[in-house]
Amino acid sequence: MSSILNQLGPKYFALDAARVDASPTEVIITNDEGNTYYIVTPDVLTEELLELGFKKVEGEE
Repeated sequence: MSSILNQLGPKYFALDAARVDASPTEVIITNDEGNTYYIVTPDVLTEELLELGFKKVEGEE
C-alpha cells in the first residue's frame, strides 16, 4: 500500500483546498468519507485504488 500512497501525493483535509490546487484535468479522490482528499491524474485512478476504497469526489469525466 505504501507505493499507492506515493502515487497519491499530499493529503488535503478540506475539499475546498484540494479544489484550489487541482487542475481541470485532475481528479479529487477520498477513501475515508471526506476526511482527507488527494489530487490524482486520471491515469492514477486505477481499479486497484477503487478496490482499496478510494472514490472520486469530482474531476474530469
